[in-house]
Amino acid sequence: MNDIIRKIITSRKELFWDKSPLDQEKDKFVIVERILEFGTEIESQAVVSCYGEEFVREVVRNSRNLSPKTVNYFAGLLDISREATRCFSDVSPKIWQPF
Repeated sequence: MNDIIRKIITSRKELFWDKSPLDQEKDKFVIVERILEFGTEIESQAVVSCYGEEFVREVVRNSRNLSPKTVNYFAGLLDISREATRCFSDVSPKIWQPF
């Protein structure tokens, strides 16, 4: 797909140590998550240019693995309201209600 993403995947093995060989298309959600969370600014820009701004927005909105700090940064950068993200919304149902 994209040589820049392939280069990031092969050179930054510490980001993907727990994944077997990655497919740039099938595993794109994980790739974007890891690079946004642990990558450099240049790597983040490469992800946006490769996968598109809308897909990166989807990852920021729906990821369970991004930290609040990362979600807050990219939500501001990509013009996403914090409340529209899984990280800052109350998506977990109340399992037990006190008396």
